[in-house]
Amino acid sequence: MVDLKETLLREKPVLKKFSNGLAAAFWNIPGYQKKYAILESPLGSIQVRVKVEGREVEIPEGTAHFLEHKLFADKEGGSVFDHFASLGASCNAYTSFVGTSYLFSTTENLEKCLDLLLDFVQNLYMTPESIAREKKVIAQEISMYKDHPGWRVFFNLLQNLYFQHPVRNDIAGTRDSIGIIDQDLLRFCHDTFYHPENLVLAVIGDINIEEICDSIARNQARQWSGETPSISFMSPEEPSRVKKKESREQFSLGQPIMQLGFKINEQPRQSRELLARELSFALLADILFGTGSPAFYELYDEGLIDDGFAAGFSGEKSFGYFVIGGGTNHPQELVERIFKVLEKTKKEGIDPADLDRARKKIWGGFVAGLNSLEVLAGQFVKDYRRGLELVDHFSALERITPSHLEMLLHDFLQGEYSSISIVEPPS
Repeated sequence: MVDLKETLLREKPVLKKFSNGLAAAFWNIPGYQKKYAILESPLGSIQVRVKVEGREVEIPEGTAHFLEHKLFADKEGGSVFDHFASLGASCNAYTSFVGTSYLFSTTENLEKCLDLLLDFVQNLYMTPESIAREKKVIAQEISMYKDHPGWRVFFNLLQNLYFQHPVRNDIAGTRDSIGIIDQDLLRFCHDTFYHPENLVLAVIGDINIEEICDSIARNQARQWSGETPSISFMSPEEPSRVKKKESREQFSLGQPIMQLGFKINEQPRQSRELLARELSFALLADILFGTGSPAFYELYDEGLIDDGFAAGFSGEKSFGYFVIGGGTNHPQELVERIFKVLEKTKKEGIDPADLDRARKKIWGGFVAGLNSLEVLAGQFVKDYRRGLELVDHFSALERITPSHLEMLLHDFLQGEYSSISIVEPPS
């Protein structure tokens, strides 16, 4: 572990803050043919109530995702995807719970690609007609996800767990919520959340950092910036209990899908506490139900699960959930067996050898991810938002003990904080 930690301490990215507030990181990795860049805004699907310059603003569900779509339109009616393709690059974008990211990869024309990325993300073009057309496109997308059993079982679970927190809402919104979106709202969101001060850019590959910085500085000199808005995100009061203990939905599919979720009510105040929580639950997931665990082998051999069975955690400062599940022909029996595994582990405790094995596995996966430009850049942006560095992951992982994991088991993985979501064929 020491060698890699020392490497990360020695080979940090070059950080730069441009005059208009844009934060950027540049990581020169000689020998790579591919170059990769990601630009992120902090507007995600859970930001539905915000305070801007002291004024509370309600943002309809799906607005972040809608704005992502609109930014890909240009005045000439062309496609940003085609513009990148003409430069020999591929681009994409996605909206998550906590942000919206725009990215590209290329082996050539890096400066032109960066110009294009910054130009289309920082300049919103729209007309009432184009907004109306986009509403139809996104309504079809919403319908498509409603027809996806894996998507439905997951968001049904989140709606079971949460009363009010917007993490329970579909990232794309609903037909009703996107119907409220108009030019004024989109302009407000873009001016606020896409202000250079609120954007983070990461560029990685075999790059000339000085030349790229000069190119970006020229680009930003012609971008509108205005006054930096004061923003605070507001989360609703959320009860510790779950809203609904079980949901079932019928779909045309060959095998039922079951997810058992636990609502994690702890809200870390510091970024390092948040990171420690993520890593601790990742370790628990592997120890309890990973492919190398006794429980996985038993359930698999008995035909209760297939190789898609998994457990995992997701969370930010205002929410957290631990989910276990997959395809199964006997969802109720599988739930009972999962709880037996949890109770058995609570009684017997965590074997230090199991913790060491899981720690090495997570360590190895993280190190392997650092060989990917996409993973490295994406992880940097996430850590930058939290005020963390890559080396903090290793330090946090080393500090986790069996007693800490046992505390999480007893405090949070309890039946009263759980809910079951099942999607199954018609009976």
